Amino acid sequence: MTLQGIFLADGPSDLPLARHLEALCAESGVDVSLIAVDPRLLRGAGRTVAGRLKFLADQQIAYEIVFIHRDSEAQDPLTRYEEISEAAAAVNLRCPAVPVVPVRMTEAWLLLDEASIRSVAAKPAGRTDLNLPPPRRVETIPDPKQRLRDALLVASETSGRRRKQFERDFGRHRALLLERLDTTGAVSGLPSWQRLQREVTDAVQHLKG
Repeated sequence: MTLQGIFLADGPSDLPLARHLEALCAESGVDVSLIAVDPRLLRGAGRTVAGRLKFLADQQIAYEIVFIHRDSEAQDPLTRYEEISEAAAAVNLRCPAVPVVPVRMTEAWLLLDEASIRSVAAKPAGRTDLNLPPPRRVETIPDPKQRLRDALLVASETSGRRRKQFERDFGRHRALLLERLDTTGAVSGLPSWQRLQREVTDAVQHLKG
């Protein structure tokens, strides 16, 4: 039996993360089909987690698990976990609410795969130094989004108008990188990803019980 779930993405280019979350559920023993909700469709719900959960409740959308994606940004990740837990309690949510909290941003996860960055930049055989951080430091970078932008631009080896066009396509490139994320690769060693795996395991055990 396949359970129905919701993935509340932090931004539109985060939507491909839903497929990876389904895979984590399957690894833990439960098949889940997620509806990935584009935050642009939640106008009027506000930016808060509680507001978005209330919006879903008002739409009378049925689901048995919800994944809530919030980058930790400059805050302690625990603040985001508490925010999600308190929001679920505030709306009296009766199903597991799984926090998805990259440190500091989802882009940190994407900086770990040089081959994918070069592929998305259409230069898979490129050799230009991309100045990518080692895994042990990637979650300490103040602005991983800008670091990823810079790496993609360098990898593209473009100039002039082509470079400007490539830079404008960052959202699409980011979504492609997230779609291709190797969850068994370097990202699996990051504390934020390991926490996500534990949260999924706990939620699946709740569903089974």
